Amino acid sequence: MMWTTACQICPVCGQDAVLSQFMFDNLSVNPALAGINDYHKMTVGFRDQQQAYRTYFLSYDRNIDGINSGIGVQVFGDVGGGIYSRTSAELMYSYRFKPSRHLTVAAGLQAAAVQRSINVSGLTLPDNNPYTGSGNSESLSNRSAWFPDFGCGLVVNYADRYSAGMAAHHLNGPVETLSEINKKRTPLSLSAHFISYFPLRFGKFYSQKMVFSPGFYFRKQQYQNFFSIGANVAYNTVFVGVWSRFAGKFSPESIIFFAGVEQNHFRFVYNYDHKLSAYANKSFPRTGAHEITLVWKIHPKKKMHAIKCSKYSLQLYDR
Repeated sequence: MMWTTACQICPVCGQDAVLSQFMFDNLSVNPALAGINDYHKMTVGFRDQQQAYRTYFLSYDRNIDGINSGIGVQVFGDVGGGIYSRTSAELMYSYRFKPSRHLTVAAGLQAAAVQRSINVSGLTLPDNNPYTGSGNSESLSNRSAWFPDFGCGLVVNYADRYSAGMAAHHLNGPVETLSEINKKRTPLSLSAHFISYFPLRFGKFYSQKMVFSPGFYFRKQQYQNFFSIGANVAYNTVFVGVWSRFAGKFSPESIIFFAGVEQNHFRFVYNYDHKLSAYANKSFPRTGAHEITLVWKIHPKKKMHAIKCSKYSLQLYDR
């Protein structure tokens, strides 16, 4: 969006909302990950980036074993400063096939209806900086608009041990701005992800099992990009992870810590995203972000044959 005052032009730009717990938000990362588990899954997530953004999502996905497919639906919302909001209702479909015994490939499509809105009723403007609404100036008012959005993705899994994928969002370049002056299209967002899965046995008769899962996630949107790398460790029902996020020209931006528990039907994860001092902002002195994710797993009576890329979403191991 572009706002113009009598003395200043102020462009406002940003990138798509991305959760630190991206490995638990499969549908936002890649539509090819829809229905990858051998159970139905409902997920609720919330992120509070203090004094800045609040992000939430609710999703459901399941495997359709008879046609080697998966489907997913998601509602994703992002609110910035109590003024901007972006809400999307998304539908995903994935299809998988096996080129060889150990190799499985899944391709996915995403279609979404997105609402973008601005609420300026609580915004205070200086009296000596009026908005005239003429020429290149534009008056502020509450606005809202709907538009379609599309994406696609691909995931490759080898031997239930390595999973890699690529995704593209905003394929149609939707116009998200609510400004009557600036009609720029949303730039294409490209991403790549990788996760590996190494079970480690120890103890008497090797009866104890631990899972070590290193991986990375990269995303680029026009001039902005970030790269996250780290690892998760799971033992019994408890798991922890430490990741680092780099922005721009791979400058360190954040350190991410999370911990969670997983039972047969439920998963709970808490995450703290600690902003490094170089990225601290005087306007937002509390730079940390908190995330909570809840997952409800519904196991069908009939055993389903999933793609086994569920290791990407940190399924601890087969019990």
